[in-house]
Amino acid sequence: MHDRPPNQAAGLMDFAVPQTPKLLAMVSHGDEQAELPLLLRVCAALVGFGYTVTVLDGSVLETPENPGLEQLLNFTLPAPTHDDAPGWSILPAGIGLQSLSAAHRHGGPGIGDCGSFFAHESIVIVYANAHSLTPLLRGSQVRPLLAMSAAKTSLLTTYLALKRLLLKAKVEPTIVNMVDTTRMERSSAASPTSLSDCAKYFLNYEVNPLHIPAPIGDERPSASIERLSLGLLETAMPLEAGWAYAPQRNRQSFSTAMPAGRH
Repeated sequence: MHDRPPNQAAGLMDFAVPQTPKLLAMVSHGDEQAELPLLLRVCAALVGFGYTVTVLDGSVLETPENPGLEQLLNFTLPAPTHDDAPGWSILPAGIGLQSLSAAHRHGGPGIGDCGSFFAHESIVIVYANAHSLTPLLRGSQVRPLLAMSAAKTSLLTTYLALKRLLLKAKVEPTIVNMVDTTRMERSSAASPTSLSDCAKYFLNYEVNPLHIPAPIGDERPSASIERLSLGLLETAMPLEAGWAYAPQRNRQSFSTAMPAGRH
């Protein structure tokens, strides 16, 4: 009856492609073993479902030779396009995200007002540390991805990121435990139980992580990652066009001010 390939995410494939861009987020806390493989496959899964995706990489600073979000906000870089075909791209965004935070802090538009810069995108994913994400997501419904692995420092950095997101940003992350199925010894792995204990004792917060097998090599996104990717859209932030129409007094208060009269 169905032409689509049968998988456990099939029930979510009826999500309509957003008419306006939607914002997702992922926390960078130093655990590349968990973060980058998951981020890449989330992007691949969304593209596979027909979405166009831009990742704003807050861990990389924009330069004249490698322009990104800062130049986009200044109208010196064309908006991302994919020639009307599903695809994904990465933009450096470290400086631009700081500019957005500063603008919003001074009464100007924030990241939720950047829809005009991503008119050809379905989804924008901000990949940045919890400190950078806090002013961008504070009080929103977005549930940023927070991945942990068996790396020795992962438990501590995951907990610190969780603490900031809960107490400072007032948002609850989607916690994913990337399970290394190739490891024979599981006792040394970073334990979600330990994270749950710490969160319960110090933050009075119940942690219920999703357990997803860590991708191996260049394998395609698993059914669990497909479900995760599409499920994140339920709490995505709509991106409006407020930045392009900011009042003149606000444009002059931050470094990414637009030229007068430019729309």
